[in-house]
Amino acid sequence: MLDFRGTLQAAQRGDQEAFARLWREFQPGLLRYLRIKASPVAEDLAADIWLRVIRSLPTFEGDESGFRGWLYTTARNRLTDWYRSGERRPDLIEYSSLVVMPAVNNVEDEAAEHSATDRAVALIGELPPDQAEAVMLRIVVGMDVARVAAILGRTPGSVRVLCHRGLKRLELRLAELENVASTVVEYPAMSMDGPRIADVVPVVEGHRLHA
Repeated sequence: MLDFRGTLQAAQRGDQEAFARLWREFQPGLLRYLRIKASPVAEDLAADIWLRVIRSLPTFEGDESGFRGWLYTTARNRLTDWYRSGERRPDLIEYSSLVVMPAVNNVEDEAAEHSATDRAVALIGELPPDQAEAVMLRIVVGMDVARVAAILGRTPGSVRVLCHRGLKRLELRLAELENVASTVVEYPAMSMDGPRIADVVPVVEGHRLHA
């Protein structure tokens, strides 16, 4: 587990290894969020966002929850700049282009958890943009409703509605995939590209996603 306060203080003093620990902790979730919003340039945007974080890090005050909110607020501001630049409109995330994000360690259970989360995130990427963003921040990243509302510039009530609608859509999509999977079982020669149902269903339905 990351000692956030000690790591943050060391990073604010210029300790590069401490900053690397922060990066390893928060980069996977940030990339997933950016791939939902701006898949073609997610990694470039992430690098630019971390540069902004580095510049402002010495003046940051807050706990881990506050840092997470600050990071994603910075990310959303950068995304707004990117949208306005007209460089390229965001594309919907494709499962085939989704890769497992780097984890803090290489333990098999950690890798499996990330893999299941990535499959779920691929499905979230099929939602309407506002629902996808709300579900990502609320369910995947794990922020509370009030913080998500502040980041999105919405009311807490509207965030709850977006999440509810998004999760309902995911349930319907999972039901469709279950039907396809049952067909695959009847005809073993067939294969289905995409998320394994057994991995994705319990993750999304139980809201147990790893950021």
